[in-house]
Amino acid sequence: MQKILTIILAFVSINAFAQKPPPPKAVKIAGTSDILKTDKHQADFSIKKTKFNVYLGYQKPEPMIRQEKGDTLQVYKITRDKLKVSDLEIVKYATRKGKIVGEGKYKLANDTLTVTQNSYDYIGAYTITTKYITDKWGLKKVSDDMKGIKLENLTDRHLKPAEMKVPVEPRN
Repeated sequence: MQKILTIILAFVSINAFAQKPPPPKAVKIAGTSDILKTDKHQADFSIKKTKFNVYLGYQKPEPMIRQEKGDTLQVYKITRDKLKVSDLEIVKYATRKGKIVGEGKYKLANDTLTVTQNSYDYIGAYTITTKYITDKWGLKKVSDDMKGIKLENLTDRHLKPAEMKVPVEPRN
């Protein structure tokens, strides 16, 4: 009887230690937010058998980009399938005082998610292209590239950078 009890106890303890730990629950980190009921489902895509959902939502004006009441901020929220916290947020469209200060889009090609964001501010106009792949817990940044946008290509709808005025050189 004692041998049977020892065998059962050993079997139970081996099974208890052989189990894999559960994956971490969705944790809200900086730069992410909850998926709200007002966010509209836009699309689904898969990268290496990992399914992602894309939601489009409006957010309140952000003091970081000096927005005021009446300004627009639309954000793509990309999340793993059916989670309620976004993995990645992309500013789709942002305005300040009626001028465009940010635009963004995403594209999927060869199991790589490419995010392009254009920013227009008082310093200059530039585009940032970031590439992501999947890893064990979600999206992982692979590369980042920043390029300037020629001011001639900007329309009147965009916020144009302030002109730098150089003082006149004194004559002798």
